Amino acid sequence: MPPIKKPATAIKTKKTAGPALPALAAPAKRALENNRIKNLKQLSGYSEVEILQFHGMGKSSIPILVKALQAAGLSFKKMEAGAKTTKPSATDSVNDYMKKLEHPLKNVAAALRQLLLAAHKNVGEEISWNAPSFFYTGPMKPFNPKEYKRFIVGFNFFKKDCIRLVFLSGAKLKDPSGLLEGDYADGRRLALFYSINDLKTKGKSLQQLVRQWMLLPDK
Repeated sequence: MPPIKKPATAIKTKKTAGPALPALAAPAKRALENNRIKNLKQLSGYSEVEILQFHGMGKSSIPILVKALQAAGLSFKKMEAGAKTTKPSATDSVNDYMKKLEHPLKNVAAALRQLLLAAHKNVGEEISWNAPSFFYTGPMKPFNPKEYKRFIVGFNFFKKDCIRLVFLSGAKLKDPSGLLEGDYADGRRLALFYSINDLKTKGKSLQQLVRQWMLLPDK
């Protein structure tokens, strides 16, 4: 009896939405991943100025990206003189981070995240400095990325007995509640949360600080 032949099956091929990104240094690669840019087609939807505002993206990576775009018949988005840029929220990357987070006060961090996002319609989030960070998503004139002008506040999980929120420009804020601590020369200030109960007593003040940040004149 001749052997029974198995029916032929279609060969599955992996579809890609666009040409692959070139090899980059780890920080630059993470900067694109955190902003959900997975291929050159998606990259072409941004200008060089917008890409440089991503945390971890350095100027040395731009020529590499330009060359890869040109090879694929693409280019960075052109910006008009005097144009302002916006920045999208990277919620998916933060969701993934929070699922994997191991911290005794993970529930406090999750509640704080929702509190910060609810403080203002223009609060966005992404992973920066290896933790969730919150920034202004609205239009801004181009600026030196090292100034981090978009960033409002970020998580710091170094301490196990509390969640530390770092306001990068906290020294510019008026804080009658006394929530902000520290006197760092670079302008940083900290807000500490030790339990869910702290959110009940400090949550309103935290949101007021975020809304006050939105009114800073150099935003």
